Amino acid sequence: MAQFESAILNDKLMTPATRQLMWTPLKPAEGKPNGYALGWGTFRENDVFLVGHSGGQQGTSTDFMIAPEKRSGVVVLTNMEGIAASDLAKQMLRVVPGVYSSQKQ
Repeated sequence: MAQFESAILNDKLMTPATRQLMWTPLKPAEGKPNGYALGWGTFRENDVFLVGHSGGQQGTSTDFMIAPEKRSGVVVLTNMEGIAASDLAKQMLRVVPGVYSSQKQ
C-alpha cells in the first residue's frame, strides 16, 4: 500500500492532471460541499490538504492517507474491528517531518 501511495505521488500510475481530477471534491446537487471526490475523502487540517480512504471488514480496520502537497502519506492496517484507523493515520502524519512543520500540534 505504501508503494501504491508512492506511485501516485510520483506520477507512475496517472498524470498529475488525472490525479488532480480524482482528488477534486464533487459538487452535490444540494450545494453543500462534503469533501467526497472520486472514491477519496478530501479535507484540510491545519491548512494541510489531505486525501484518503478508509475501510475494513470483519476483524480489520484500515486507512490510507496522503498529504499530496507535502509528498507524504501513511497506511494504517489493523487486525482489530472498529478501531479509528483514520485518527491514527492523522496522528502519524503529524510526526512525519515537513507535513505540519510550521504548526504546533
